[in-house]
Amino acid sequence: MHMEINIVFDMDDTMYDLMEPFRKAHEKIFSQKVTADMNELFKKSRIYSDIILEQEKAGRVRKEDAFYERLRMTYQDAGLNLKREEGDRFEAEYRCGQADIKLFNFMEEFLDYCKEENIPMAILTNGDGRGQRRKASALRLERWFQEEHIFPTGEIGWHKPDPRAFKAVESHMNFKPGQTWYIGDTYESDIAGASAAGWHTIWLNHRARPCPEVPGRADMEAGSGKELLPLLKKIRF
Repeated sequence: MHMEINIVFDMDDTMYDLMEPFRKAHEKIFSQKVTADMNELFKKSRIYSDIILEQEKAGRVRKEDAFYERLRMTYQDAGLNLKREEGDRFEAEYRCGQADIKLFNFMEEFLDYCKEENIPMAILTNGDGRGQRRKASALRLERWFQEEHIFPTGEIGWHKPDPRAFKAVESHMNFKPGQTWYIGDTYESDIAGASAAGWHTIWLNHRARPCPEVPGRADMEAGSGKELLPLLKKIRF
C-alpha cells in the first residue's frame, strides 16, 4: 500500500529555470559593467524579490516600481548604481525571455509520474494572475493541471509566505494539511509559509542557498531536481 498524498508546487525556479531569462538580460545590458558572479546575482535578486513583494503589499512600494527596486538592490550589492532607464531595459529583455521558458527535464518526469499515479496536484505561485498564467501556458502545464488548479497569489488575495495563501488552496482543492506536500525553491516564502499552514515540505535547494533558520523547517531537502522523484517514492512507500 502507498500513502495518500497531495502535491502543491511553486512555479518560478521550481518548475523551470528562472535564471535563464535573467542571465540573458544581464549579458545584454550589464555584462560589461559588472563582474559579479551570475549565480550570486540571481540568488540576490530572488531574496530582494521577496523583500520588495512584502513592501509592495504594505503600500511602501508601487506595483510599477517593484521590479526596478529589486533590480536596483541586486546590482547595488554588485557596485552598480542602476538608472531607471537601465532597469526598464532589463525588465523588457527579461519579460521577452520568459516567452521561451521550458520545464526542467526532471520536472516533466516528476509530473508524468504523479499523473500516472493519480496523485492530486496544484500550483501556488506568487505573482499577478495574468503574468503567471502566461508562464503556465508557455510551459504547457495544461498537460498535467486543470486551469482552476493553478493559483496565482494575485488572484486569491494573499501572497506567500502568508499561511492564508496555502489555506485558500487547501480549501479549494479539499486537501487535508497532513497529507499535503509543498515543493518550492525559496525557503522564506515556500518552506516557511507552507510549514506555518501545517503542510509538509520539500525544499528544492538547487541554488545551494544556506538555510536561514537553524534548525530548518523543511521535512526534506533536495539538492538537485533529480532527487525529487526518489524522495516522493520514499514518502509514498
